[in-house]
Amino acid sequence: MKCFKNRYNNLSYIIFTILSLFSISLIFNNNVWFDEAYTLSLIQHNYSEVIEILKSDMHPPLYFISLKFFCEIFGYSIPITKAFSVLGYIATLSLGLTVIKKHFGRKTSTVYMLTVGAIPMSLYFSVQQRSYQWSIFFVTLCFTEALLFLENHGTRHCVIFVITALFAAYNHIYALLAVGVIFIFVNIYAFVKDGKLIKAIILSDISIIIGYFPWIFPLLYQTESASGSFWLKSVEPLSIIVFISGVVISAVILTKKGNRKLPIIFAIISILSIQIIGLIVTAFICPLYIARYSVVVSGIFALLIAFGTKNIKVKFKKSLCILLCVINIICAIATGMFEYNSSMNKFFDRFDKIISPSNTFIYCDSSFGILSYYYPENTHICTYSEPWFVAFDNIECINKNELSNKIPPNDTVWFVKNELTKTPEYIQSNFDLELVDSFKCDFNTFNVYLAKK
Repeated sequence: MKCFKNRYNNLSYIIFTILSLFSISLIFNNNVWFDEAYTLSLIQHNYSEVIEILKSDMHPPLYFISLKFFCEIFGYSIPITKAFSVLGYIATLSLGLTVIKKHFGRKTSTVYMLTVGAIPMSLYFSVQQRSYQWSIFFVTLCFTEALLFLENHGTRHCVIFVITALFAAYNHIYALLAVGVIFIFVNIYAFVKDGKLIKAIILSDISIIIGYFPWIFPLLYQTESASGSFWLKSVEPLSIIVFISGVVISAVILTKKGNRKLPIIFAIISILSIQIIGLIVTAFICPLYIARYSVVVSGIFALLIAFGTKNIKVKFKKSLCILLCVINIICAIATGMFEYNSSMNKFFDRFDKIISPSNTFIYCDSSFGILSYYYPENTHICTYSEPWFVAFDNIECINKNELSNKIPPNDTVWFVKNELTKTPEYIQSNFDLELVDSFKCDFNTFNVYLAKK
């Protein structure tokens, strides 16, 4: 019996190690897309400037100032910034070996870790130079500690619950929404089901309000600003697909009577509420929600699967674990092919032979963030502006009507745009465009034109 337990325990560590290595293997490349280029440019500013710039954008500051501090220790490079996100992924997996295994058992922890890795795009977000992965960690730990507090009444769980909620809220605006839902559930549960928790919950509410108060006014400004200028124009079809998938999985889990308990109900509400709120706001008020924002609750989803399959037959659980292992391998291969994008490397090999530092780039969409990162010595002109563009030090934003006067007559000019972006009339009227090359970056393809006056 003891031998069996040791073997099962070793299996948990093997799974953790392999899944961690999958993520680590993805950092050794030099590919970035617009949002990542924004991150890399932003952290070049000092700490106070980072916070000021973020006040005009839709991001709380914790991830960016933490990443900047990390880079000041280990260096500013793409693998280092990717490694910071990988640490968040490893931390999320490690919950399976620590909190989850201790309180819910080895089998639950194993299914949890395998599900974390098998969630579509999980490895993709694990190396994104964005706040998603650390948001997943903080939201997952916040949920877990809130659940343990409701079940065990432990003061330590309550304290960790509040601290991780604050960390999540300062990391991403949808992580704020996620922990807001968690707090609402905990409050309702305390006042309706367990009066012994009320005093601690009230103190927790006060603590979270005081702790987040410094960012309340920037948040209100960001929300007002985004409502008028956010790039999304309507409900994203993928967000509906993700929501329906969550509803179906939740319904299947709840068909088993033994699953209609606090951990599973709490998880389902936490997962679906953020999507329902996002979809309602997007459909009836202002488009502000896309599917990838729901990734902040992916750790809770992994817990839902682990809780929901806890009491199924051993044979079926083994089959599930084998299936999750296969999906993890497929995800690792697919994400590796995506991250080690040969299209960009081949493009730079060709383009470096014809570009010179004296050339000028002009843009009418977000493509400016990509090539301004790879060619920092060149002149980069963008024909539109947002307040947070100041994060890019080498971008000059001008009025589109001034474009013809801004370009020297004999200068070599490159016009770059997303292939889905319609070429503006003011570009066509000022230049003859000759398509020279194209490259794929993240999920988009960009065209590079030689622009002749």
